[in-house]
Amino acid sequence: MSDLTAQEEVRQRVKSWLIAFNSKNEDDLFALFHPEMIYANDGAALMRGTDQVQPWYQQAFQMMTGRALFREEAIVIEGNSALVVGKFYFEPAEEGGIGETGRVAMIWRKAPQGQWLLSFDMDNRPPDSLAEDFAGATEDAFFEAKAVN
Repeated sequence: MSDLTAQEEVRQRVKSWLIAFNSKNEDDLFALFHPEMIYANDGAALMRGTDQVQPWYQQAFQMMTGRALFREEAIVIEGNSALVVGKFYFEPAEEGGIGETGRVAMIWRKAPQGQWLLSFDMDNRPPDSLAEDFAGATEDAFFEAKAVN
């Protein structure tokens, strides 16, 4: 399999993650997670395994009213591992609401069955990730990928 094919497979998994997250579909979301995944959310304690991560998402889904947007900045495939780095914007549901921006780094591992599973997810809030980076994003265009050479 070429790196370009693997990149498209991983991009599709990121898109699936966004769709599941934005629709608050826990079954679809956790089907994408490696059982031993590590989650390093900005401002929260490190979480290991879906046993620790799932309750965090369940609580977040109860409070969440906006949608997540993602812009890929880099993707690197090395064997059965993929690193995806990008900016995110959590767009508020109400006009004039305050959104959150940041950067995310995800590591996806290819399982023996062939599917890519999210094994590491970390986000932070750097000064160069701005809501303006996502100006004009439509309902269907919440994911933007760019080719990386």
